[in-house]
Amino acid sequence: MKKKYLVYFLLISMLTTLMGCSSTAVSGKNASEIVIASANPMTGDSAQFGDIKVKAMQLAIDEVNEKGGINGKLIKLQVGDDTGNPKEAPNVAQKLAADKNILAIIGHWNSSCTLAARGIYDSAGIPVITDSVNKAITDGTTPHVFRISLTDTAQAHYLAKYAYGQMGKRKAAILYTGNDFGTGLKNDFNAKFTELGGQVVAVETFFEGQSKDFSPQLTKIKAQNPDLLFIPAYYVETALIAQQAKAMGLEVQMLGTDGISSEELIKLGGQAVEGIRFAGFFHPDIEFLGTKEFVEAFKTKYNKEPDTYAALAYDSARLLLKAIAEKGTDRKQIKKYLETVKDFPGVAGPVSFKNNDVERGIIILTVKGGKIVPVDIQAE
Repeated sequence: MKKKYLVYFLLISMLTTLMGCSSTAVSGKNASEIVIASANPMTGDSAQFGDIKVKAMQLAIDEVNEKGGINGKLIKLQVGDDTGNPKEAPNVAQKLAADKNILAIIGHWNSSCTLAARGIYDSAGIPVITDSVNKAITDGTTPHVFRISLTDTAQAHYLAKYAYGQMGKRKAAILYTGNDFGTGLKNDFNAKFTELGGQVVAVETFFEGQSKDFSPQLTKIKAQNPDLLFIPAYYVETALIAQQAKAMGLEVQMLGTDGISSEELIKLGGQAVEGIRFAGFFHPDIEFLGTKEFVEAFKTKYNKEPDTYAALAYDSARLLLKAIAEKGTDRKQIKKYLETVKDFPGVAGPVSFKNNDVERGIIILTVKGGKIVPVDIQAE
């Protein structure tokens, strides 16, 4: 009898174990809800960008859910926090990629985080849409990763041509954050500005989240008497740089990148950031199909204006939801949709991918009267 009970017990244990294993292998096809995920900085120095991106993703999801979801299934957003740290990004990526119910990822925001995590997503076969700019992200080695913003090279070249051509600048100094984002932009701007006939008279660096006093770098830059200060950095440090430059009497036109395209720049920098110019991919006054409706819906839901990253995240979420609606809850099919999409009507402009990189233009923005507005003369 004891042997019979033992055999029976072992059979039940094995069956329970097998049932447990099968439940962890549930795919998006069988799940009761549709899940996409965000992998962005929700805490740390870049948290503002992660927060506004998640808000925009949720807006896109709510709009679909209010109409009944996709094929009767509601969409859920799972949020991962990479803290803006490339050491944490792989941990977030491992967790999200291992969840078979998650069909696609939007993120990461920081280039260094995307570079650290992209191989994990690619090995798992999960499609990713990122707004990181470092060109290595879409070098062909991780074909599941798509970029909805322009590369650092494209942006740097665009800004260099704008500075030399439209702004008439000839002597540039560069003060950049020493990560993948800042280094790539610094190198490419330097090369293009010099090629055009300009001169880079000073190059100084700092480290995001660590540097607070920029007087040593600004003193060296001031001594070279540049007519332009190019700052490939994020809004926190750029605001501090602008304030400290003003305090030490360094009157120079500043030019930034998409990394400062946020109202937080004005909140932190105040009067010191008036007149600064920078790259962006979206502005409410530059309308495409659905732009006006998106801006109004975002303001109604969150009581604030959407910025470049909100628009890109909203378009990313809508792209993925469209892919799921047309191709089903299958990672491979979602990837195929992204590979072939042409002129998707994004609120930041039509979206098409070529070799996993988006094809789009750049808007030059400035701070005028405490507001972010497009400059009167755009790049040619």
